Amino acid sequence: MSRSVNRVTLVGNAGSDPDVRETGKGTRVAHVSLATNRRYEVDGQEQRRTDWHRLTFWGRAAEAAELYLRKGNRLYVEGRIEYGSYERDGVSIPTVDVIVQDFVFLDARVPEPGAEGAGDPVGEESEAAALVD
Repeated sequence: MSRSVNRVTLVGNAGSDPDVRETGKGTRVAHVSLATNRRYEVDGQEQRRTDWHRLTFWGRAAEAAELYLRKGNRLYVEGRIEYGSYERDGVSIPTVDVIVQDFVFLDARVPEPGAEGAGDPVGEESEAAALVD
């Protein structure tokens, strides 16, 4: 019996508010860009690079993202990588998505739904936690 694993763990900052849509069958889906930073050396000089990841939240996770996730929030994400493509002007454009399976808000507070400021801390009793459990 062979095993395979498709698992990714990211910690970074949301680069956008969620783009939330609904499928034809009524399932919520949210897309968010996530920035991760890394450092490396070239010829003894420290370099920094920001990598951008496209996160896809489905169902109740999408609902929680829609309510609580805002640009700049720090986020821990676990999920799987999914490759795809789409056609534009007759050219196939490759895509890479992280399908979010679990996530944790790392900010001490997250925004109230629809507000710019901080809301209640996310914990076991919070609405956000209840949505993704």
